[in-house]
Amino acid sequence: MKLLKEYKKDLLDCYLSMHWSQWNSLGVQTHIQKFEHVIDIEALIISTFFTGSIDKRLFLAMLEWIELNREWVSLSRVKNILKIFGAKQEGEAILKNGNLLVKILNPGSINSDKMKNIDNQYLEIFAGYKKRGIVQSIIFNKNQLLQLNLRSIFGVNARADIVLFLLGEKKQNANKIARSIYYDQKIVYRVLQKWELSGFVRKEIQGKEKLYSFEGIKSLAGEFNRRNMQFKNRPIIFFTLGRIVSILHSPKAQNDVYLISSKLREIYPEIVRVSNYINLKLENESNYPGEELFYYLKDKLIKIFKSV
Repeated sequence: MKLLKEYKKDLLDCYLSMHWSQWNSLGVQTHIQKFEHVIDIEALIISTFFTGSIDKRLFLAMLEWIELNREWVSLSRVKNILKIFGAKQEGEAILKNGNLLVKILNPGSINSDKMKNIDNQYLEIFAGYKKRGIVQSIIFNKNQLLQLNLRSIFGVNARADIVLFLLGEKKQNANKIARSIYYDQKIVYRVLQKWELSGFVRKEIQGKEKLYSFEGIKSLAGEFNRRNMQFKNRPIIFFTLGRIVSILHSPKAQNDVYLISSKLREIYPEIVRVSNYINLKLENESNYPGEELFYYLKDKLIKIFKSV
């Protein structure tokens, strides 16, 4: 099926371009147009790592960026994201091979026994790394680098990501904030408690919930809050889009549209969640039995990959 083969290639190109465009905004030299949204550096690094088997140049560019900018990456957040997505279906490879990424970010942190379990494809790419001088200095005043901007103020810790979340989500409880930014709930709660006492955030009680926000705050946070932005859970986005690419390029699928539809049906709630970020409303998947689901989603997936 020539058309299906071409579609798979188009979708993969969109997926890789999404990665390259974000690295371009972070200083990696590439011809791909720069990303327009706020970048989540840990989500990007993890997704790029697991895309290495598809695009080695992308993997090697990430290694060079990390070598120069390791200080801006939260290792604890990387570990939390790997742990959460490693617990999902087909997540064993994430946990196993993620040990190499942890070692890249923090050399000497992983013992030799864990390194033995890593797939050879990742070890071979890593072993072939040579610095090529393709990474320029970070320009912090870009809107896309708001996360790193905040880290330059609050440090590479939960505080910066709490601020980033509240700028987009506006109002939420501590537990939801912690789960959305992939930090320990106790740490997030303690930070919010201190900020509420100092007047940096506002606490509002609705029923049994304690909701935190920047609403009405006359402070640095209040100034940030005047920006018009939407919080997007980038780890969820990358994980979902990565699963879609894996489904379409699975050797088992080949030209089997029915099997592709069945696999997409399994992750349909996640696809809906990601589509909501670009205000693309998807119908109930039960309206499209069998292989009809793929044909319903075909053009919509391209739009999601290009827009999110």
